[in-house]
Amino acid sequence: MLVPIYKDKKLTVSADGSAMFYSLAYQEAYRAKSIGAFTESLHKFVNASGIIDKARTRDVRIMDLCFGLGYNCATTFHMASQQGITNRLHIVSIEKDAHLLELVRNMPILWPLDGYHMVRNCLQHGYCGNASMEIYVMEALEAIYHINGLFDAIYFDPFSMSKNPEMWQVEVFARLRSLLAADGVLVTYACGKKARANMLEAGLKIEAVSAAKGAFHPGTLASR
Repeated sequence: MLVPIYKDKKLTVSADGSAMFYSLAYQEAYRAKSIGAFTESLHKFVNASGIIDKARTRDVRIMDLCFGLGYNCATTFHMASQQGITNRLHIVSIEKDAHLLELVRNMPILWPLDGYHMVRNCLQHGYCGNASMEIYVMEALEAIYHINGLFDAIYFDPFSMSKNPEMWQVEVFARLRSLLAADGVLVTYACGKKARANMLEAGLKIEAVSAAKGAFHPGTLASR
């Protein structure tokens, strides 16, 4: 059976039924197929960060590094809508591959549907209701030094350390630590010893995010 390929990205379906992609360039999926694209974003990023609880009482600011197919942004907006959040959720997202943004704009099958509807409106207009986004289409290592202000949560979501080692260096984590609000957190799907050691060397405190049902590995939560 022929599998749809968009430029260098192969479409597939993950365990929870949500669509996901595999990068032929990096030889790695954008999400863990075994537990599902939506489930991983929900468990290891949105829920782990506690950002919805923070948004109940104040406006929140999130860095999404890297945007990819927008799973984390869409899941954040979906959960905020489900929970009746009315405070502002502002996401600053970084992505070097503009083709990914075009896929998000033009693929109505991406799920959660309401979250992606909000993402598409934000990509077009900058906002959708109480949600807003700004996108930096550039290399992440350059972008993080152009961005100022403090963040309530940083979604750290590049390809793995073996595929994208430059993103997991001590200097990167030190810069991201400086961008965290006093009670802000950095969350990532990864739990490797070297990645966590680099976070600690950068001055971050870390703890494990328990593995979701069906996941092979836990995630990591880091704070100042």
